[in-house]
Amino acid sequence: MMQWFDKEFNRLTVGELFAILKLRAEVFNGEQQSSYPDPDDNDQHAHHVFAIDNGKVIAYARYFKQDDAITFGRVVVASQARGIGLGGKIVEHLLTGIANNFPHTEIVIHAQAYVEQFYQKYDFKAVGDHFIEAEREHVMMIHEPLKKEESGNYGN
Repeated sequence: MMQWFDKEFNRLTVGELFAILKLRAEVFNGEQQSSYPDPDDNDQHAHHVFAIDNGKVIAYARYFKQDDAITFGRVVVASQARGIGLGGKIVEHLLTGIANNFPHTEIVIHAQAYVEQFYQKYDFKAVGDHFIEAEREHVMMIHEPLKKEESGNYGN
């Protein structure tokens, strides 16, 4: 049975942290062949959203305050768990966590260009031109601040 979690860094177990970093390495360094540094210093002050199924982390993302906004990233689904809607579930859990923990704060992300339309389904708006970050084409996207009461609109 799949379980979802939203934990601050110091609440993660060693096993959870290891499984999260392993999944990120498999996808970002292995599949996408990115040499971008991971983990980074943002991990220590982020909320970590993840799903565990049959004892394995199969979906993950993190969110944190950056300047005067909230951002999220490292959105990843294990290869064996793709195609069943987990990408949307991650975004729903991210938005719920942001609404609960950082209400009334604008959300600013750097989305990979190929998922721009995906994020538009969740009311993100593209701003500016595409740019290269972490060896990939990205676009800045902004979401209006959420209220705590809105958190019920997203999965939990």
